[in-house]
Amino acid sequence: MVATTLTPGLVSVVVASYNHTNYLERRMESLIGQTYQNIEILVIDDCSPENNLDVLRKYESNPKVKLFARKENGGWVVVFNQGSEMSAGEFILFANCDDECDPRMVERLVEGMRANPSAGICYCRSLLIDEEGNLLGDDFSAREKAFRSRCASDTLLTRHEMGRFLLHSCVIPNTSSALIRRECLTAVGQISSDYRVCSDWQLYFNVVSRYDVAYLASPLNKFRQHAPSITGSTKGQVIQEEYARLLLGQIRVLGLSRIEKARYRTRVMYLWASYLLAPSFSGLFNFTYQVRIVATHDWVALIFFPIGILHRIIELLIRIPSKLFRSASLA
Repeated sequence: MVATTLTPGLVSVVVASYNHTNYLERRMESLIGQTYQNIEILVIDDCSPENNLDVLRKYESNPKVKLFARKENGGWVVVFNQGSEMSAGEFILFANCDDECDPRMVERLVEGMRANPSAGICYCRSLLIDEEGNLLGDDFSAREKAFRSRCASDTLLTRHEMGRFLLHSCVIPNTSSALIRRECLTAVGQISSDYRVCSDWQLYFNVVSRYDVAYLASPLNKFRQHAPSITGSTKGQVIQEEYARLLLGQIRVLGLSRIEKARYRTRVMYLWASYLLAPSFSGLFNFTYQVRIVATHDWVALIFFPIGILHRIIELLIRIPSKLFRSASLA
């Protein structure tokens, strides 16, 4: 359980330290340099095999920083939950050790919380950066049209709206961008270990079962993209199983209309089709297994599988001319 005592106005930043030593200094400096002063930074090293502790000990003298070293590796979910239990803040932010942020991010997120008391989460747009810190784009441009229209500027999303956006995709792609009201964690519970990939996504669904979500259109978070991530290292079969289990389960409980249920079941089947028709075709070897998973959680969704496959095939066919055109242009 989350600790019952809290300090009003305090922001507890929980940093999960595991590998990514090259980015630790930039991570720590971006947090220590926040314009919001009422902040504590709880850094928990999860038995990192790299020299993370050597880097982190440089910051132990900073009054804002508290460093803890675990004796056993627990994974990011265990670390973040441990940090929330140890925290004293009215607000909590789970920060990945390889990300960075604008000096104004925490201040702006707290302002968003204060302006929207019904919000359990306030999060901002994220810039996507590569391993060298070069800009790749942002998370906003890839969102569905309805989300981009609704969130072109700062806004408050009702819990009903946010639930539907989350069914389409995890529109909070990075915990480092999201400030969570502590009373919210007390009400809905901590991050679940039932998932390897979708634990944060499930937490957001739990939050919007009771709370609204405030969105800041300013890109104040920097979300690093690189190969050794938990998503990239997890087999596609596990990812698709978790997508089906989480999303089909939410379709049953969100109070959707029949049309909406059909739409989101088709969306889940499209995600499965994208896995099946990936260049490696590895998904084809797991086809029977995935059928059992979908049937277990929502057998009606299988009716929409042909539509999902057709959607994906059409999408791939549309892309072929543009690829041929680019190839011809380079020739």
